[in-house]
Amino acid sequence: MEPTSQLDFSANRWTRVEKWMNKLVSDKKLPCASVSVIQHCKEIFSHTCGYSNVEDGVAANTDTIYRIYSMTKPVTSVALMMLYELGLFELTDPISKYIPCFKDMKVAVGGYYPEFDLEDASSPITIQQLLTHTSGLSYWFIEDEYGVHKAYQEKKVEFSPLFPHDHDGLDLQTMCERLASCPLLFHPGTKWQYSNSTDVIGRLVEVLSGHRLDEFMRQFIFKPLNMSDTGFHVPAESISRFARCYQVKRERNAGSFLSGSDFVFKGFERLDNDDTFFQSPSVHAGGGGLVSTINDYRRFCQMILNKGEFDGIRILSRKTVEYMLRNHLQGDMADYGVSMWLNMNRRGVGFGLGWAVVVDAVRLGALCSEGEVAWGGMASTFFWIDPKEDMACIFMTQLVPSSALPLRRTLRALVNAAMP
Repeated sequence: MEPTSQLDFSANRWTRVEKWMNKLVSDKKLPCASVSVIQHCKEIFSHTCGYSNVEDGVAANTDTIYRIYSMTKPVTSVALMMLYELGLFELTDPISKYIPCFKDMKVAVGGYYPEFDLEDASSPITIQQLLTHTSGLSYWFIEDEYGVHKAYQEKKVEFSPLFPHDHDGLDLQTMCERLASCPLLFHPGTKWQYSNSTDVIGRLVEVLSGHRLDEFMRQFIFKPLNMSDTGFHVPAESISRFARCYQVKRERNAGSFLSGSDFVFKGFERLDNDDTFFQSPSVHAGGGGLVSTINDYRRFCQMILNKGEFDGIRILSRKTVEYMLRNHLQGDMADYGVSMWLNMNRRGVGFGLGWAVVVDAVRLGALCSEGEVAWGGMASTFFWIDPKEDMACIFMTQLVPSSALPLRRTLRALVNAAMP
Protein backbone atom coordinates (compact mmCIF):
# COMPACT_ATOMS: atom_id res chain seq x y z
CA MET A 1 0.00 0.00 0.00
CA GLU A 2 1.38 3.38 -1.04
CA PRO A 3 1.16 6.09 1.65
CA THR A 4 -0.88 9.13 0.66
CA SER A 5 0.98 12.38 0.19
CA GLN A 6 -1.97 14.35 1.56
CA LEU A 7 -1.56 13.43 5.22
CA ASP A 8 -0.89 16.53 7.29
CA PHE A 9 -0.37 16.20 11.03
CA SER A 10 1.43 19.51 11.41
CA ALA A 11 1.42 21.26 14.77
CA ASN A 12 -0.39 24.27 13.33
CA ARG A 13 -3.69 22.72 12.41
CA TRP A 14 -4.98 25.93 10.82
CA THR A 15 -2.62 25.25 7.91
CA ARG A 16 -4.86 22.30 7.06
CA VAL A 17 -7.75 24.70 6.52
CA GLU A 18 -5.61 26.93 4.30
CA LYS A 19 -4.37 23.98 2.23
CA TRP A 20 -7.89 22.64 1.81
CA MET A 21 -9.17 26.01 0.63
CA ASN A 22 -6.21 26.60 -1.69
CA LYS A 23 -6.65 23.17 -3.26
CA LEU A 24 -10.35 23.74 -3.93
CA VAL A 25 -9.38 26.82 -5.92
CA SER A 26 -6.32 25.35 -7.66
CA ASP A 27 -8.34 22.26 -8.65
CA LYS A 28 -10.95 24.61 -10.13
CA LYS A 29 -13.71 23.35 -7.87
CA LEU A 30 -14.38 26.81 -6.44
CA PRO A 31 -13.76 30.27 -7.89
CA CYS A 32 -12.78 31.59 -4.46
CA ALA A 33 -12.96 30.76 -0.76
CA SER A 34 -12.94 32.95 2.32
CA VAL A 35 -13.12 31.81 5.94
CA SER A 36 -13.30 33.72 9.22
CA VAL A 37 -13.32 32.02 12.64
CA ILE A 38 -14.07 33.98 15.79
CA GLN A 39 -13.84 32.96 19.43
CA HIS A 40 -14.15 34.99 22.63
CA CYS A 41 -14.87 38.16 20.59
CA LYS A 42 -11.67 37.86 18.53
CA GLU A 43 -10.93 36.63 15.03
CA ILE A 44 -8.59 33.67 15.58
CA PHE A 45 -8.26 32.57 11.96
CA SER A 46 -8.94 33.99 8.51
CA HIS A 47 -7.89 33.05 5.02
CA THR A 48 -9.04 34.12 1.57
CA CYS A 49 -7.95 32.71 -1.78
CA GLY A 50 -9.08 32.59 -5.39
CA TYR A 51 -10.90 35.09 -7.56
CA SER A 52 -14.05 37.11 -7.24
CA ASN A 53 -13.86 37.45 -11.02
CA VAL A 54 -12.17 34.39 -12.54
CA GLU A 55 -12.27 35.66 -16.11
CA ASP A 56 -10.42 38.89 -15.33
CA GLY A 57 -8.23 37.52 -12.53
CA VAL A 58 -9.63 39.80 -9.81
CA ALA A 59 -8.56 38.43 -6.42
CA ALA A 60 -11.13 37.92 -3.68
CA ASN A 61 -10.51 39.66 -0.36
CA THR A 62 -12.30 40.41 2.90
CA ASP A 63 -14.16 43.33 1.28
CA THR A 64 -15.59 41.21 -1.53
CA ILE A 65 -19.39 41.37 -1.67
CA TYR A 66 -21.21 38.05 -2.06
CA ARG A 67 -24.76 36.90 -2.75
CA ILE A 68 -25.60 35.20 0.53
CA TYR A 69 -29.06 34.01 -0.56
CA SER A 70 -30.56 31.93 2.29
CA MET A 71 -28.13 33.28 4.86
CA THR A 72 -30.64 36.13 4.70
CA LYS A 73 -33.09 33.96 6.67
CA PRO A 74 -31.44 34.30 10.11
CA VAL A 75 -31.31 38.08 9.64
CA THR A 76 -35.02 38.23 8.80
CA SER A 77 -35.80 36.00 11.77
CA VAL A 78 -33.89 38.37 14.05
CA ALA A 79 -35.87 41.29 12.61
CA LEU A 80 -39.14 39.56 13.46
CA MET A 81 -38.05 38.69 16.98
CA MET A 82 -37.12 42.33 17.58
CA LEU A 83 -40.80 43.08 17.00
CA TYR A 84 -41.81 40.18 19.23
CA GLU A 85 -39.92 41.88 22.04
CA LEU A 86 -42.20 44.91 21.56
CA GLY A 87 -45.23 42.73 22.27
CA LEU A 88 -46.64 43.14 18.74
CA PHE A 89 -47.57 39.47 18.24
CA GLU A 90 -47.50 35.99 19.72
CA LEU A 91 -45.58 33.15 18.12
CA THR A 92 -48.75 31.07 18.22
CA ASP A 93 -50.74 33.67 16.29
CA PRO A 94 -52.03 32.58 12.88
CA ILE A 95 -50.28 34.54 10.14
CA SER A 96 -53.69 35.28 8.62
CA LYS A 97 -54.26 37.66 11.53
CA TYR A 98 -51.73 39.98 9.90
CA ILE A 99 -51.67 38.74 6.28
CA PRO A 100 -55.30 37.78 5.53
CA CYS A 101 -54.59 35.99 2.24
CA PHE A 102 -53.32 33.00 4.27
CA LYS A 103 -56.72 32.36 5.83
CA ASP A 104 -58.57 29.09 5.01
CA MET A 105 -55.63 27.38 3.30
CA LYS A 106 -56.07 24.13 1.37
CA VAL A 107 -53.71 21.14 1.48
CA ALA A 108 -52.82 18.89 -1.47
CA VAL A 109 -53.47 15.28 -0.44
CA GLY A 110 -53.64 13.60 -3.85
CA GLY A 111 -53.85 14.09 -7.58
CA TYR A 112 -51.24 16.05 -9.49
CA TYR A 113 -50.96 19.60 -10.77
CA PRO A 114 -53.21 21.13 -11.95
CA GLU A 115 -55.82 18.57 -10.80
CA PHE A 116 -55.11 18.47 -7.06
CA ASP A 117 -57.15 16.57 -4.52
CA LEU A 118 -57.55 19.19 -1.79
CA GLU A 119 -58.79 19.33 1.77
CA ASP A 120 -59.04 22.07 4.35
CA ALA A 121 -55.91 22.64 6.43
CA SER A 122 -56.39 21.06 9.86
CA SER A 123 -55.15 24.25 11.53
CA PRO A 124 -53.99 27.73 10.49
CA ILE A 125 -50.31 28.41 9.83
CA THR A 126 -48.70 30.00 12.89
CA ILE A 127 -45.80 32.43 13.01
CA GLN A 128 -43.73 29.85 14.88
CA GLN A 129 -44.30 27.36 12.06
CA LEU A 130 -43.01 29.91 9.56
CA LEU A 131 -39.83 30.32 11.60
CA THR A 132 -39.28 26.54 11.76
CA HIS A 133 -40.30 25.65 8.16
CA THR A 134 -43.18 23.47 9.32
CA SER A 135 -45.84 25.68 7.71
CA GLY A 136 -46.69 23.44 4.74
CA LEU A 137 -45.28 25.97 2.27
CA SER A 138 -42.59 24.94 -0.22
CA TYR A 139 -40.35 26.36 -3.00
CA TRP A 140 -40.76 26.43 -6.77
CA PHE A 141 -37.55 24.46 -7.27
CA ILE A 142 -38.27 21.57 -4.85
CA GLU A 143 -40.15 18.82 -6.65
CA ASP A 144 -42.93 17.05 -4.74
CA GLU A 145 -45.29 14.15 -5.30
CA TYR A 146 -48.35 16.32 -6.01
CA GLY A 147 -46.69 18.89 -8.25
CA VAL A 148 -47.27 21.81 -5.88
CA HIS A 149 -43.96 23.19 -7.11
CA LYS A 150 -45.49 23.42 -10.59
CA ALA A 151 -48.23 25.65 -9.21
CA TYR A 152 -45.49 27.89 -7.77
CA GLN A 153 -43.80 27.99 -11.16
CA GLU A 154 -47.03 28.69 -13.04
CA LYS A 155 -47.94 31.54 -10.69
CA LYS A 156 -44.35 32.86 -10.65
CA VAL A 157 -43.88 32.57 -6.89
CA GLU A 158 -40.28 33.76 -6.92
CA PHE A 159 -39.45 36.16 -4.10
CA SER A 160 -35.70 36.04 -4.77
CA PRO A 161 -35.17 35.64 -8.53
CA LEU A 162 -32.13 33.77 -9.80
CA PHE A 163 -31.98 35.91 -12.94
CA PRO A 164 -32.99 39.50 -13.77
CA HIS A 165 -36.70 40.09 -14.39
CA ASP A 166 -37.77 36.65 -13.11
CA HIS A 167 -40.55 38.46 -11.28
CA ASP A 168 -42.51 41.28 -12.78
CA GLY A 169 -42.17 44.33 -10.56
CA LEU A 170 -44.51 43.16 -7.81
CA ASP A 171 -44.32 44.08 -4.16
CA LEU A 172 -43.95 41.71 -1.22
CA GLN A 173 -47.67 41.69 -0.42
CA THR A 174 -48.66 40.70 -3.96
CA MET A 175 -46.06 37.93 -4.00
CA CYS A 176 -47.51 36.60 -0.71
CA GLU A 177 -50.96 36.58 -2.34
CA ARG A 178 -49.59 34.47 -5.18
CA LEU A 179 -48.04 32.09 -2.67
CA ALA A 180 -51.25 31.81 -0.63
CA SER A 181 -53.21 30.89 -3.79
CA CYS A 182 -51.19 27.64 -4.04
CA PRO A 183 -52.09 24.60 -1.91
CA LEU A 184 -50.00 23.61 1.08
CA LEU A 185 -47.84 20.51 0.75
CA PHE A 186 -48.95 19.16 4.15
CA HIS A 187 -50.99 20.14 7.18
CA PRO A 188 -49.19 22.85 9.21
CA GLY A 189 -46.92 21.52 11.94
CA THR A 190 -46.83 17.90 10.71
CA LYS A 191 -43.66 17.89 8.57
CA TRP A 192 -40.56 19.91 7.80
CA GLN A 193 -40.09 21.46 4.37
CA TYR A 194 -37.66 24.15 3.25
CA SER A 195 -39.82 26.92 1.89
CA ASN A 196 -40.78 30.51 1.24
CA SER A 197 -41.79 30.76 4.91
CA THR A 198 -39.09 33.31 5.69
CA ASP A 199 -40.19 35.45 2.75
CA VAL A 200 -43.60 35.60 4.40
CA ILE A 201 -41.83 36.58 7.65
CA GLY A 202 -40.31 39.47 5.72
CA ARG A 203 -43.78 40.69 4.82
CA LEU A 204 -44.85 40.21 8.44
CA VAL A 205 -42.01 42.51 9.51
CA GLU A 206 -43.37 45.14 7.12
CA VAL A 207 -46.95 44.84 8.37
CA LEU A 208 -46.00 44.92 12.05
CA SER A 209 -43.38 47.67 11.85
CA GLY A 210 -44.78 49.96 9.17
CA HIS A 211 -41.34 49.92 7.51
CA ARG A 212 -40.37 48.33 4.22
CA LEU A 213 -38.19 45.28 4.97
CA ASP A 214 -35.00 46.75 3.56
CA GLU A 215 -35.54 49.98 5.49
CA PHE A 216 -36.19 48.11 8.75
CA MET A 217 -33.03 46.01 8.40
CA ARG A 218 -30.89 48.98 7.44
CA GLN A 219 -32.09 51.18 10.31
CA PHE A 220 -32.37 48.65 13.13
CA ILE A 221 -29.83 45.91 12.28
CA PHE A 222 -27.23 46.89 9.68
CA LYS A 223 -26.53 50.43 10.87
CA PRO A 224 -26.21 49.50 14.57
CA LEU A 225 -23.95 46.54 13.72
CA ASN A 226 -21.92 48.59 11.20
CA MET A 227 -22.82 46.12 8.43
CA SER A 228 -22.25 48.80 5.81
CA ASP A 229 -21.93 46.44 2.83
CA THR A 230 -25.06 44.38 3.54
CA GLY A 231 -28.34 45.05 1.74
CA PHE A 232 -30.70 43.98 -1.01
CA HIS A 233 -28.61 45.45 -3.80
CA VAL A 234 -25.05 46.55 -4.57
CA PRO A 235 -24.69 50.35 -4.81
CA ALA A 236 -22.88 51.73 -7.85
CA GLU A 237 -19.77 52.69 -5.89
CA SER A 238 -19.34 49.08 -4.70
CA ILE A 239 -19.91 47.17 -7.94
CA SER A 240 -16.17 46.64 -8.44
CA ARG A 241 -16.15 44.57 -5.22
CA PHE A 242 -19.13 42.40 -6.19
CA ALA A 243 -18.15 38.79 -6.87
CA ARG A 244 -19.30 37.03 -9.99
CA CYS A 245 -21.42 33.93 -9.47
CA TYR A 246 -20.66 30.51 -10.94
CA GLN A 247 -22.65 27.34 -11.45
CA VAL A 248 -21.78 23.69 -11.76
CA LYS A 249 -21.37 22.47 -15.33
CA ARG A 250 -24.14 19.97 -15.99
CA GLU A 251 -27.41 19.39 -17.76
CA ARG A 252 -29.87 22.19 -17.07
CA ASN A 253 -32.87 21.10 -15.04
CA ALA A 254 -34.13 23.90 -12.81
CA GLY A 255 -35.63 21.65 -10.16
CA SER A 256 -32.78 19.24 -9.57
CA PHE A 257 -30.24 21.95 -10.35
CA LEU A 258 -31.10 24.13 -7.37
CA SER A 259 -32.03 21.33 -4.98
CA GLY A 260 -28.70 19.75 -5.82
CA SER A 261 -29.31 16.04 -6.37
CA ASP A 262 -28.25 13.42 -8.88
CA PHE A 263 -25.30 15.00 -10.64
CA VAL A 264 -21.54 14.59 -11.03
CA PHE A 265 -19.35 17.64 -10.47
CA LYS A 266 -17.60 18.62 -13.72
CA GLY A 267 -16.21 22.05 -12.95
CA PHE A 268 -18.00 25.39 -13.02
CA GLU A 269 -19.01 28.14 -15.44
CA ARG A 270 -20.32 31.64 -15.03
CA LEU A 271 -23.90 32.22 -13.88
CA ASP A 272 -24.43 35.74 -15.14
CA ASN A 273 -27.03 37.28 -12.84
CA ASP A 274 -25.05 40.33 -11.70
CA ASP A 275 -27.64 42.80 -13.03
CA THR A 276 -30.21 41.36 -10.61
CA PHE A 277 -28.35 43.06 -7.76
CA PHE A 278 -27.49 46.43 -9.30
CA GLN A 279 -30.73 48.12 -8.29
CA SER A 280 -33.08 47.85 -5.36
CA PRO A 281 -35.63 45.09 -6.04
CA SER A 282 -39.37 45.60 -5.90
CA VAL A 283 -39.68 42.44 -3.79
CA HIS A 284 -37.33 42.41 -0.80
CA ALA A 285 -36.88 38.70 -0.22
CA GLY A 286 -36.42 37.93 3.47
CA GLY A 287 -35.66 34.36 2.52
CA GLY A 288 -32.77 34.98 0.16
CA GLY A 289 -32.27 38.51 -1.13
CA LEU A 290 -29.24 39.93 0.70
CA VAL A 291 -25.67 40.53 -0.35
CA SER A 292 -22.93 40.89 2.26
CA THR A 293 -19.24 40.59 3.05
CA ILE A 294 -17.52 38.12 5.34
CA ASN A 295 -16.66 40.96 7.72
CA ASP A 296 -20.26 42.14 7.89
CA TYR A 297 -21.70 38.70 8.50
CA ARG A 298 -19.07 38.06 11.16
CA ARG A 299 -20.48 41.03 13.09
CA PHE A 300 -23.96 39.51 12.85
CA CYS A 301 -22.68 36.16 14.18
CA GLN A 302 -20.80 37.90 16.99
CA MET A 303 -24.01 39.63 18.02
CA ILE A 304 -25.71 36.24 18.34
CA LEU A 305 -22.74 34.83 20.28
CA ASN A 306 -22.94 37.83 22.59
CA LYS A 307 -26.61 36.99 23.25
CA GLY A 308 -27.95 39.91 21.28
CA GLU A 309 -25.35 42.64 21.86
CA PHE A 310 -22.43 43.99 19.80
CA ASP A 311 -20.07 46.85 20.66
CA GLY A 312 -22.38 48.08 23.40
CA ILE A 313 -25.48 48.08 21.18
CA ARG A 314 -28.24 45.61 21.99
CA ILE A 315 -30.29 44.19 19.12
CA LEU A 316 -32.09 41.42 21.05
CA SER A 317 -32.34 40.43 24.69
CA ARG A 318 -30.31 37.55 26.07
CA LYS A 319 -33.50 35.61 26.75
CA THR A 320 -34.77 36.02 23.19
CA VAL A 321 -31.52 34.81 21.62
CA GLU A 322 -31.42 31.80 23.94
CA TYR A 323 -34.99 30.99 22.92
CA MET A 324 -34.14 31.28 19.21
CA LEU A 325 -31.18 28.91 19.67
CA ARG A 326 -33.40 26.16 21.11
CA ASN A 327 -34.81 23.32 19.04
CA HIS A 328 -38.47 24.09 18.35
CA LEU A 329 -39.28 20.73 16.75
CA GLN A 330 -40.64 17.78 18.70
CA GLY A 331 -37.58 15.70 17.84
CA ASP A 332 -35.24 16.14 14.88
CA MET A 333 -35.80 16.78 11.17
CA ALA A 334 -35.86 13.03 10.50
CA ASP A 335 -38.89 12.80 12.79
CA TYR A 336 -40.55 15.33 10.47
CA GLY A 337 -39.84 13.30 7.34
CA VAL A 338 -36.44 14.71 6.32
CA SER A 339 -33.54 12.35 7.09
CA MET A 340 -31.37 13.83 4.30
CA TRP A 341 -31.24 17.40 2.99
CA LEU A 342 -28.89 18.72 0.29
CA ASN A 343 -26.90 15.50 0.52
CA MET A 344 -26.40 15.99 4.27
CA ASN A 345 -27.61 13.81 7.13
CA ARG A 346 -30.37 15.57 9.09
CA ARG A 347 -30.72 12.95 11.83
CA GLY A 348 -29.80 14.62 15.09
CA VAL A 349 -30.61 18.07 13.67
CA GLY A 350 -33.63 20.07 14.81
CA PHE A 351 -34.67 23.59 13.93
CA GLY A 352 -34.77 26.78 15.96
CA LEU A 353 -36.18 30.17 15.07
CA GLY A 354 -34.29 30.80 11.85
CA TRP A 355 -31.61 28.09 11.70
CA ALA A 356 -30.83 24.41 12.08
CA VAL A 357 -29.86 23.25 15.59
CA VAL A 358 -27.72 20.22 16.44
CA VAL A 359 -29.61 18.23 19.08
CA ASP A 360 -27.60 14.97 18.93
CA ALA A 361 -24.06 15.13 17.55
CA VAL A 362 -23.69 11.34 17.68
CA ARG A 363 -26.86 10.75 15.66
CA LEU A 364 -25.69 13.43 13.25
CA GLY A 365 -22.30 11.73 12.96
CA ALA A 366 -20.26 14.91 12.99
CA LEU A 367 -17.59 16.49 15.17
CA CYS A 368 -19.57 19.37 16.63
CA SER A 369 -21.31 20.62 19.75
CA GLU A 370 -24.92 20.03 20.62
CA GLY A 371 -26.61 23.41 20.50
CA GLU A 372 -24.65 24.54 17.44
CA VAL A 373 -26.82 26.50 14.99
CA ALA A 374 -26.09 26.84 11.29
CA TRP A 375 -27.41 27.66 7.86
CA GLY A 376 -26.16 28.42 4.37
CA GLY A 377 -26.99 29.95 1.02
CA MET A 378 -27.61 28.68 -2.51
CA ALA A 379 -24.19 29.87 -3.73
CA SER A 380 -22.37 27.64 -1.17
CA THR A 381 -21.93 30.30 1.53
CA PHE A 382 -22.55 29.07 5.07
CA PHE A 383 -21.94 29.74 8.74
CA TRP A 384 -22.26 28.06 12.09
CA ILE A 385 -22.39 29.40 15.63
CA ASP A 386 -21.28 27.22 18.55
CA PRO A 387 -22.34 28.78 21.87
CA LYS A 388 -20.60 26.08 23.92
CA GLU A 389 -17.23 26.96 22.39
CA ASP A 390 -18.12 30.66 22.15
CA MET A 391 -17.11 30.53 18.48
CA ALA A 392 -18.47 31.00 15.00
CA CYS A 393 -17.24 30.25 11.50
CA ILE A 394 -18.27 32.02 8.29
CA PHE A 395 -17.49 30.70 4.80
CA MET A 396 -17.94 32.66 1.57
CA THR A 397 -17.71 31.63 -2.08
CA GLN A 398 -20.04 31.81 -5.13
CA LEU A 399 -20.94 28.38 -6.52
CA VAL A 400 -24.50 27.20 -7.28
CA PRO A 401 -25.86 24.83 -6.03
CA SER A 402 -24.72 24.61 -2.42
CA SER A 403 -24.77 20.80 -2.47
CA ALA A 404 -22.21 20.55 -5.29
CA LEU A 405 -19.35 19.78 -2.88
CA PRO A 406 -19.22 18.58 0.77
CA LEU A 407 -17.88 21.95 1.91
CA ARG A 408 -19.82 22.33 5.16
CA ARG A 409 -19.01 18.89 6.52
CA THR A 410 -15.32 19.10 5.65
CA LEU A 411 -14.74 22.63 6.95
CA ARG A 412 -16.56 21.88 10.21
CA ALA A 413 -14.25 18.90 10.84
CA LEU A 414 -11.11 20.88 9.96
CA VAL A 415 -12.03 23.91 12.06
CA ASN A 416 -13.22 21.97 15.10
CA ALA A 417 -10.04 19.89 14.99
CA ALA A 418 -7.97 23.09 15.01
CA MET A 419 -9.82 24.87 17.80
CA PRO A 420 -7.77 25.55 20.93
